[in-house]
Amino acid sequence: MAHLVVARARTPQELGALVRAVRSEKGWQQADLAELTQVSRMTISRWERGEDVGTHTMLRALSECGYSLAVAPKFTRLEPVE
Repeated sequence: MAHLVVARARTPQELGALVRAVRSEKGWQQADLAELTQVSRMTISRWERGEDVGTHTMLRALSECGYSLAVAPKFTRLEPVE
């Protein structure tokens, strides 16, 4: 069973920082993720800085990193289920 890792991002800048952390955790450069998602390295750079890159790019990049996006109401308390 896979472990659930929950990370919260409330702003585009926080989401970009999470992407940077996930990418770095895998040992990938921006160019590596860009190639996997078929976008330019500059697109990945813009996203990691919190700039808009489009929802389809964001979802594709997260998927390539092995993550998916879940949306929850603000102030929701998420608890792991064993």
